[in-house]
Amino acid sequence: MIDIRRRLKYLVCAVVRICGGWCLNQRIRLCVFVMSLMCAFFTILVLASASYYVCKRSLRECAATLGVHSPPDYSPSQRIVHAHSAQNESMAKKITSLEEKLNNFEVRYRVKPVTYNFPKETAPYPPGYSEEAMNMIHNLTGTRVLNGLQPRYIHRMQLPFLVQILTHLLNDPFSLWPLYHLSGARHYMDFVIGIPTVKRDKQTYLFTTLTYLIKALSAEDKRSVVIVILVGEPDVTYILKLARQIEIMFPREISDGVIEILAPSPAYYPELEDLCPTLGDSPKRAMWRTKQNLDNIYLMAYAISKGVYYLMLEDDVTTKKDFLPEMKGYIKTTTEKTPHWIFIEFCQVGAIGKVFRTRDLLPFVTYSQIFYSNMPIDWLLESYLADRVCSIDKKSKSCAESKLRVRPRYKVSLFQHIGVYSSLQGKIQKVQDPQFGKVQSYFPHQNPPAQKITTTIEDYYQHSIQNAYEGIDFFWGKKPKKGDTLEFWYGRPLQIKRVTFRSGNAEHITDQFYNTVVEVLPAFGDNNFTTILHFDEFGLADGDVEEEFSLVKAIRLRVNADSKYWVILSEIYIQTPDEKKT
Repeated sequence: MIDIRRRLKYLVCAVVRICGGWCLNQRIRLCVFVMSLMCAFFTILVLASASYYVCKRSLRECAATLGVHSPPDYSPSQRIVHAHSAQNESMAKKITSLEEKLNNFEVRYRVKPVTYNFPKETAPYPPGYSEEAMNMIHNLTGTRVLNGLQPRYIHRMQLPFLVQILTHLLNDPFSLWPLYHLSGARHYMDFVIGIPTVKRDKQTYLFTTLTYLIKALSAEDKRSVVIVILVGEPDVTYILKLARQIEIMFPREISDGVIEILAPSPAYYPELEDLCPTLGDSPKRAMWRTKQNLDNIYLMAYAISKGVYYLMLEDDVTTKKDFLPEMKGYIKTTTEKTPHWIFIEFCQVGAIGKVFRTRDLLPFVTYSQIFYSNMPIDWLLESYLADRVCSIDKKSKSCAESKLRVRPRYKVSLFQHIGVYSSLQGKIQKVQDPQFGKVQSYFPHQNPPAQKITTTIEDYYQHSIQNAYEGIDFFWGKKPKKGDTLEFWYGRPLQIKRVTFRSGNAEHITDQFYNTVVEVLPAFGDNNFTTILHFDEFGLADGDVEEEFSLVKAIRLRVNADSKYWVILSEIYIQTPDEKKT
């Protein structure tokens, strides 16, 4: 009996062991099976996703060839060349097939559809570059300068009411995208130094200004500063040349991001010819100051997110050494005494040396947008102060005192204006730095030989019209009267392309031709002079000659009204078709 029980016990134990082992094997098999299913599911998902994004990337690359977007591994020159590639037709077919594959993926795996508009961060290239610009792009391949041709959108340009005030911005969806933006990716520095620049008529001072600024900054100062140069020109060739010159002169500052170069899109500017006249200014002057205001608005709007303080400068200034530590110390002291200051003056000339807190820039930018065509930028500063702190009587003594409280002035000027020839063509500004020596009083040219040169205006001492024409000296004559003339006669018919007569100079700004015309005597036809140019408000007559009047026997300047001042001709240039202007 005991033996049977023992055997039964062994049998039960064996059955339990067998059943337990079988159950354990089943669990393992079940786990393996479930894990296999999960691995298969994730493998399929990964493969599908990979195929989808490979297809998506292929579509991007095809779109890049059509100029919609550029692959990140392409150089800037390759991107432009590919944007104008002749393979558009084949790429379009490839895009169609890839889009069909993407649609299948989207339906099968329920992914969000992808639309291929212009990218949100990188601006498209303009559709048409000139041949000169394309050649320059090829020559600059591999340089940092070329990176600025694919600028990123400046988010701070979306200011309140911007489009409502400047309604022309609605004409182009990319009007606020920069045409060119070479950025060193510096953000929220202590100081943003803004320098707007444009082509000047006679002489550029930008590189002098940059040299003084860079030399005046210590290594420590450079780590807390970004200098933003705004180029207010639509010419890509000019922008690239200027950027390349800056990179050659200041390579370290460009690579470290100390210097940035920014150029607004041409669509940012309205039609300046349609401005309503204000302040009694001529259309030429009104266009100039309005353009200057728009450049400053763009630059200040960009600076809002770049630093703590914004320093307004121009492209024709010099600075004292170690100006930045002096500014920082005075700002700190002033903030403790007058915490609600609006801007601080470190130079009392125009809009030079004015320091804003960037948090206070937005109200002034908005104010400037409203009145950008009414008055120049330095007047806008004064008007803005008066509207902020004065009563209705803005000419009272209390108004002046109130403005001084929110516009502290440093004891000395840290900046000095050196520009003699303004960015407004023909305008001369008698504000100069003595250390630059004597300002050039005339501009010599090698003009075509003249058979006879006469004038009815009495010249002063040795400043004869003959010497002026030959480039030896300037002409200086006593008060012209109505009917007075200066005539240049040629022995045989002369083919002319362009003429330039500049009156006045930096020493005698008012000694200009007023109400005076430039006339030519055609080589064939009747013996009557024909007016081709008028002297403008700055004493300049400069322009191309129409083909029907280009072959002449004589050129004449005729005064149509008595003048209160003497007259100076600081430049006479008769350009012929076979030469370039010097």
